[in-house]
Amino acid sequence: MESIREFIENIIGEGVYKIVLSGPASACEFKKITLNLDRGEYFAEKLTEKQAFHERIPLPAAAERIWRLFTGFSQINAWNDVNEFTARITKKGKLLAGKHPLSSAPAAEGRERKKSYLLSETRVVPPLVDMGVMTAEGRVKANMNDKFRQINRFLEFIEELIPDPEFPADRPLHIIDFGCGKSYLTFIVYYYFTAVKNRRVKMTGIDLKSDVIDFCSRLAEKYGYDGLRFHCGDIADYVQSSSGEPLDLVITLHACDTATDFALFNAVRFGAKYILSVPCCQHELNKTADYSALPLFNDSGIIRERVSALITDSIRQKLLTACGYSARTMEFVDLAHTPKNLLIRAKKTHIPEKNRVAALNEAEEALAVLKTEQTLHRLLAPSGFLPEKTQNKG
Repeated sequence: MESIREFIENIIGEGVYKIVLSGPASACEFKKITLNLDRGEYFAEKLTEKQAFHERIPLPAAAERIWRLFTGFSQINAWNDVNEFTARITKKGKLLAGKHPLSSAPAAEGRERKKSYLLSETRVVPPLVDMGVMTAEGRVKANMNDKFRQINRFLEFIEELIPDPEFPADRPLHIIDFGCGKSYLTFIVYYYFTAVKNRRVKMTGIDLKSDVIDFCSRLAEKYGYDGLRFHCGDIADYVQSSSGEPLDLVITLHACDTATDFALFNAVRFGAKYILSVPCCQHELNKTADYSALPLFNDSGIIRERVSALITDSIRQKLLTACGYSARTMEFVDLAHTPKNLLIRAKKTHIPEKNRVAALNEAEEALAVLKTEQTLHRLLAPSGFLPEKTQNKG
């Protein structure tokens, strides 16, 4: 971030609904200025010691006007529905800027708060138009609101990764989408990085269905997405390019059953820096697990199904930890929008050997109690990626 003006332009682009200018110099006319977004304008309240002055600022002119209002102040705080943004000018004139996820947010006065999406609901996104999510005018179709929310929520997880120094700007980002299907996510992730973030991307979508791959390939050509290609084949058999380039990110959205395990295994095998995976239906443990040691869950119905799915994702998380990833399982979107609402997020990092061994032991002990095997564990066991100390544990 080079200037306070650039910071203001960025936060307005992020859809902030409240901005507070504070830290006035002694000669500053106002003690504090608060701006609330209201029907396409910022409503500014400018406070002196004894009076309050008001001004309406149209959105197209907001960056210029707020930059001028900031003269004499040293700090800005701003909020959208995802993050708080902060900027401060030090006594030496240095700009310190940042953002962090919200734990709570201030109320926005004079307006009904609306969810702020990384992709605006009025911005025409060609892939979403062709895939029936948006109209040609950029409106989200009523029956596709849940899909639009899912796409934006996934982008929010990716957005948190962009400032990471492991995503250098001097080369294209290398991304693979395993089990891309009709490629809602593939196209939007590519669009987001290239059109919104101005980053170069080399991205591959992989799926079994040749007709889907042909359709997506034609669309990529239509949009001029030169860095996006599609591969028809089984995730289990995919062979990465031998160019030796690093793999930055592996994504999967609702790869069915054990397809998620093959995607995670390939992510580990290719040394992906980050993994974002939303599993789909998970039948393996539901079919094979012996719940005699846990009869509370053995009802041969919905309880067994749900518990099996949760245990599957817990084992996946532990196995990723055992492979040297800092892994968490978290809510993807609200359960009201989709029952497939868990996301496994993993970052390749330094995990102490004892922690890797402990994670592997926990996964293997669970499988031993259930007297079964699980696909990701079966794939990793002979691979050399698990801790050597317990690799041959029975």
